[in-house]
Amino acid sequence: MLAAWHVCYKKIPDGDDDYTMDHTASVFLLDRDGHFKGTIAYGEATETAIAKLGRLIE
Repeated sequence: MLAAWHVCYKKIPDGDDDYTMDHTASVFLLDRDGHFKGTIAYGEATETAIAKLGRLIE
């Protein structure tokens, strides 16, 4: 699934038994039939994100 959606991830060691996880931080937008319609990127302008959500529900 990760490859199909082009999601990136990488486990980053942080001490003996600890780690953090770098990963894609976008929200994937799907229509009611489950078809990909776009993304909202981490840190994207609120106005842009709202516009994308508005188009999704039209």
